[in-house]
Amino acid sequence: MRVLKLIALALPVLLAAPAFAAGGVNHDQHGGAGVLQFLPNVLFWEYIAFGIILVVLGGFVFPKLFKQLDARQKGIQDALDKADQVRAEAEVLLKKHEDLMRRANDDAKKITDEAVAAGKQAREKIEQAGQQAAQELKQRAEREVELMTRKAEAELRERAVELALLAAGKVLERSISEDDQRRLAREVVEKAAAMRN
Repeated sequence: MRVLKLIALALPVLLAAPAFAAGGVNHDQHGGAGVLQFLPNVLFWEYIAFGIILVVLGGFVFPKLFKQLDARQKGIQDALDKADQVRAEAEVLLKKHEDLMRRANDDAKKITDEAVAAGKQAREKIEQAGQQAAQELKQRAEREVELMTRKAEAELRERAVELALLAAGKVLERSISEDDQRRLAREVVEKAAAMRN
């Protein structure tokens, strides 16, 4: 590979050397040879000088130059490979981040939905408990009213019986016994209660 590079660099110079050599010779003003005049002794030394330069360049300069070019090429390739690797890692991290954000949004929505459902359920329980308490209070009040009504009616009957006994006793002036008076008074009150219902 290096030999081919050396030949590729040396070939144009070797082919152009005679033309350069001919241009450097002094010609007289009045006539003379043209541009492409060959002088064998000058041409020989030019080839020798060129060969020495080529050997020096090929032995010392070109290997270092090619080594530096190869190192630079390798460095550039390594940088490109590393950039590709970093880009691939960044894409993976981006996908992970997007997945994480999507899951966080899903979790937040789930938590919000659960909180709304729990609040709704708690409100319904409170409403049911309130309605149940109100119903129980209403039933208790109705029972108390019923009980008080019965108690009042019983007291009213007892008073009516007592009043009837008192009135009957005064009217009859003790012509009938006290038990008979009570029985008669109760019958009157019961008939009055039956008529009212």
